[in-house]
Amino acid sequence: MNLLSPFVLGAAGVCASPALYAALTGGMPMEVAMSRYLVALGICWVALSVVAALIGEPPAPARQQAERGEDPTLEMERPPGVPAEQ
Repeated sequence: MNLLSPFVLGAAGVCASPALYAALTGGMPMEVAMSRYLVALGICWVALSVVAALIGEPPAPARQQAERGEDPTLEMERPPGVPAEQ
């Protein structure tokens, strides 16, 4: 997953929102809030990259597979005792 993708930036913004709000209202220095945002950015990037790696890419539709020359039908083995179709 890209570090600058909207999902990563948004998730880090949500995680660091209390610090960012405190910095905007004057209760915390902006440097502290931005450093917390950068830490949250790194953590969210790693977490979302792990989730994206576990989920993987969605399978290609049958039409795209046919355009690439692949067989879009699913080939399965017959269970024992089932005769072949003629």
